[in-house]
Amino acid sequence: MNTQLSYQLELLNQNDKMLNDLYHNYASSLNLSDTALWIIYIAWIQEDGCTQKDICEIWSYTKQTINTALKNLEKQGYIKLIPMPENRKSKKILFTDTGKIFAKKVITPLLEAETVSFGKLTEKERNDLVFLSQKRTMLFEKEIEKTIAAISKE
Repeated sequence: MNTQLSYQLELLNQNDKMLNDLYHNYASSLNLSDTALWIIYIAWIQEDGCTQKDICEIWSYTKQTINTALKNLEKQGYIKLIPMPENRKSKKILFTDTGKIFAKKVITPLLEAETVSFGKLTEKERNDLVFLSQKRTMLFEKEIEKTIAAISKE
């Protein structure tokens, strides 16, 4: 394999791991699982609530992972799950009063840190980073699907 390409991939993967660790450490400092933090984050930025299905589809989580975290957040009194009128199996995630206070306390500073750090890049750098990151993920997804298919044929 190309040495330069291998080195660049190693740096990118190290950076991805470091970024994941930053979020993990933040969640741990709040005694939250990573998934619980992301549910609170997503529900907070969505403002009017979202469903378990939304989180699974848009954020690439399994239903079981989200369901377990939702049940824990519900037990802690941070959220309530309200059945949707059109499909009683689908439930909207809403914050309780306690959950709103908690989410504001933990998500607002996280959003601020993200915004300040991302804002230190130029607009072009931000656009390029988003575009290239999405492109890299899309290309990798296609290649990993081929790899999985080839392995499963063996």
